[in-house]
Amino acid sequence: MRTLTVCNFTTVDGRYEDDDHDIVSFFENQHSDYAGADSFDHYTAGLLRDSDTFLLAGRRSFLGNMEYWLGVQGDASATGIRRQLAELILDIEKIVVSDTITEDDIAPWPNTRIVRIADSRAEVAALKQGDGRGILILLSRLLWNDLMHAGLVDELHLVTFPLIAGGGVPLFGDRPPVSLKLLGTHAWAESGNVLMRWRVDPAD
Repeated sequence: MRTLTVCNFTTVDGRYEDDDHDIVSFFENQHSDYAGADSFDHYTAGLLRDSDTFLLAGRRSFLGNMEYWLGVQGDASATGIRRQLAELILDIEKIVVSDTITEDDIAPWPNTRIVRIADSRAEVAALKQGDGRGILILLSRLLWNDLMHAGLVDELHLVTFPLIAGGGVPLFGDRPPVSLKLLGTHAWAESGNVLMRWRVDPAD
């Protein structure tokens, strides 16, 4: 059985993005000692290397990511780990959950297919029963919140950045019927990032 892992950035006050669906504003008061740190990029690259399937959701999020990572490939100023991430994302099997994405939209991305929202739980359940390595979700908050409610998420990896949002979109919507068992923690001194890895179990 394959493991479904969710990994997400979060601020100290538990925010996923700001009200404009961006995170740039969160970094306005980032400590100068952490400027340019790329711990999170290295961690997510490791998760991608250990996975065979990458799940994404939403037209805006999908197309924005597609444009960004295609751009990184030809950007001489991009860091080495960002270029590695671009290659990993382009090479891995990608499934986008959306009712508005079309075949034309996904054409620039190889190894990509569309799953409609109503079919997403059944599709993920079938993927987990198949052969292969991990299934990974980065971003896509609404998707993984729904999959937690369906009991389909196995691990939740939250990487807290040393940032206070003071507003914006919370990481969770309605409380899912799950309990969390701590698997491990890690802190990166160069970035101030703190990882918490949780096993996700049905609530008692």
